[in-house]
Amino acid sequence: MNEVVHTSPTIGSNVEEIVVNNTHFLMWDIGGQESLRSSWNTYYTNTEFVIIVVDSTDRERISVTKEELYRMLAHEVSCWSSCSCFM
Repeated sequence: MNEVVHTSPTIGSNVEEIVVNNTHFLMWDIGGQESLRSSWNTYYTNTEFVIIVVDSTDRERISVTKEELYRMLAHEVSCWSSCSCFM
């Protein structure tokens, strides 16, 4: 491991398809900037999993993430009844 990985915030969205044992995963990396959050609900349809990645050293971001997660789960989308969320 011992390698440094440099990252930068996602601007807009990135899409990747990953295939594992003939199972296709369509992964959407959606920017978390405040100006982009209002468009998140356009990605909810047919969502089966949500993975939220947060910089745990940014203590202020933790409470913002909690608020946004609750807002997302409160959205009226049928997939949330069977959707899993990983943080």
